[in-house]
Amino acid sequence: MVCGLLYRVVPRFLTQERHLQHLHQEVLDELTNTQAQLDVFSNNRTVAYIVCDLQNRIKNVNSTFVALFDYRAEEVIGKKLPIIPTELAPEFGAVLMENNWNIPVRETLRQRKDGSTFEASETIAPIHNAAGQTVGFAIILRDITERKQQERHIKESEQRYKSLFQHNPDAIFSLDLDGNFVKMNPAVQQMSGYPSAELMSRSILSLIVEEDREHASVSFHKTKTGNTEHYELAILHKTGRRIELGVTMIPIIIDGEIVGTYGIAKDITDSKQAQATINHLAYHDSLTELPNRRLFEDRLVEAIQEAEEQDQMLSVLFLDLDRFKIINDSMGHGFGDLMLQSVAQRLTACVREFDTVARMGGDEFTLLLPNIGTMETTTRIADQVLETFKEPLKIDGHELHITPSIGISVYPNDGQDAVTLMKNADTAMYRAKEQGKNNYQLYTPLMNTQVFKRLELERELRKALEREEFVLFYQPQISSSTGKIIGMEALIRWQHPERGLLSPFHFIPLAEETGLIVPIGEWVLRAACRQNKAWQDAGLPPLHVAVNLSMIQFQQKDLIETVVRVLQETGLHPQYLELEITESIAMHNTDYVIGKLNELVNLGVQISIDDFGTGFSSLNYLKKFPINKLKIDRSFITDITSDSDDALIVTAIIAMAHSLKLNVIVEGVETEAQRSYLPTLGCDEMQGYLFSAPVPPREFMKMLEEGYCQPKSA
Repeated sequence: MVCGLLYRVVPRFLTQERHLQHLHQEVLDELTNTQAQLDVFSNNRTVAYIVCDLQNRIKNVNSTFVALFDYRAEEVIGKKLPIIPTELAPEFGAVLMENNWNIPVRETLRQRKDGSTFEASETIAPIHNAAGQTVGFAIILRDITERKQQERHIKESEQRYKSLFQHNPDAIFSLDLDGNFVKMNPAVQQMSGYPSAELMSRSILSLIVEEDREHASVSFHKTKTGNTEHYELAILHKTGRRIELGVTMIPIIIDGEIVGTYGIAKDITDSKQAQATINHLAYHDSLTELPNRRLFEDRLVEAIQEAEEQDQMLSVLFLDLDRFKIINDSMGHGFGDLMLQSVAQRLTACVREFDTVARMGGDEFTLLLPNIGTMETTTRIADQVLETFKEPLKIDGHELHITPSIGISVYPNDGQDAVTLMKNADTAMYRAKEQGKNNYQLYTPLMNTQVFKRLELERELRKALEREEFVLFYQPQISSSTGKIIGMEALIRWQHPERGLLSPFHFIPLAEETGLIVPIGEWVLRAACRQNKAWQDAGLPPLHVAVNLSMIQFQQKDLIETVVRVLQETGLHPQYLELEITESIAMHNTDYVIGKLNELVNLGVQISIDDFGTGFSSLNYLKKFPINKLKIDRSFITDITSDSDDALIVTAIIAMAHSLKLNVIVEGVETEAQRSYLPTLGCDEMQGYLFSAPVPPREFMKMLEEGYCQPKSA
């Protein structure tokens, strides 16, 4: 029975034993697997693992903790957590005291051994014993500093992009492959005048002005093939206003496929207008709005090329206003500017629509006449220019007569390039001036020789002062009643080293044209005053010396200072200096003239008006001039004994002068009949070749010593 019982129990026991052993092995295997997984987790290089008891003392840490916080394991095991920043300790304590240990992942700051902090992602999980009691907690922590920096960078980039997109003054938009608007910033609406709702799904070509659409369409097609395009175009604002844009189109590429285009458009309307203004100023005269020299030369070059290709002729006209400098100086530069503007208008009215009128500068204008066919076209336009200036210019309440001198050169006969044609037209213009002005001259090769001579004379004239080549001659002025010498006129001569003694006729016009008349005139004034004072110091009777002033000299701002300086340097008393101005000078800008004359008279200087009767003096102004003497022009004396009209004119002038308490001197007396007749008309003084030609100082001194100058016929 026992054996039977054992027979039944032992196998069952053995079976249970084997079952228990199997279960134990399974538990061991599970524990081993769990430990292996725990070891893998604990030693994770990216996650710090910390085990703490309920007293917040560290029980275990992994190697990542050591690397992240720079603590060795033995430094922290058994100690309270040292990784909580002081300011966050209360918050961490509150977390541990919560009943719910299932704390979600949270982001916080943790502190390293050296006191530095970093951003961390942290999870806290409870640890339970076999009875299910909480015996501690585990902290799973990851350093997320780099990730947070990336997030902030992304967020900042998004904000910048949003700010750039929303607040950019340039229009930023995207288009689909058909060119329709997909997205846009507010600047698109402001720039176009259309609300975004009206533009969405609308083609951008519908906004572009018609003349720019084809170019824009071609550029858009290039963008769709992967190119970035930069170009300019214009759109029409909703109000119809034209807006100039600088556009950049960039392809939108996603996964290697072009799905649309980005566009950036900048309003360049103001800059385009500013550039247009700059270009206009660069190529146009600011006063007259005519093309300037630069634009004229460009057009001339183009016209020559076209004329050569089509076997045509063209003409260049060089025009200069006669006596402009005198008018400009006497009437003022403001008045001169108005005159130039009026001249520009008249010239423009004389030419054909495709001709060019340009202002070279000062009072010089040029005309380009392309495709003239025959010379008749050129001469007809030149005649029309001369004709139009016969009518006086009405400027600022004044009527002013102005005349032009015109030089003409023709392609290809007179030059085959722009420089030569302009030079030759300029040469012909100077020939027109030499021919009496107010005419036109066609260029001939002979003119270059004449121009060369003129340039050579100008060069020599500039050196004449330095070389002391000028001399003064003197002509006596005779009392009509006594025959005594009562004055003299100083007259300049040029003792040219090769050409001999030259009269003023040969060089004074050139001196006035070049401005050399100013230093030459000052030399004359000083030399005459010095000579007169020397004669007085030699014991000769004190007489006045008359010195001519040109218009240019009279307009000099420092004229009064110059006269004062010369008188002081030479020691001549002002009463013995007589300054002669022409009638034409007196009648230009009379208020200015009167003011300047009063200053001279206040110095004690004598004033006379030369060439009287040749101009258009107004008696109303004449009586206001502080003058001492009228000098009747020689043109009235030549036939005075045979022409009753001349006698009446001279008689009237003398009577008028005496009524104004002015002395009268007549120049150009050459016959005994004239000398005998003039006193009967009341003439006070006489001057002319009958008494003496202008002579050098030594000869004139002999006349002064005698006191009389007998007529040659006597």
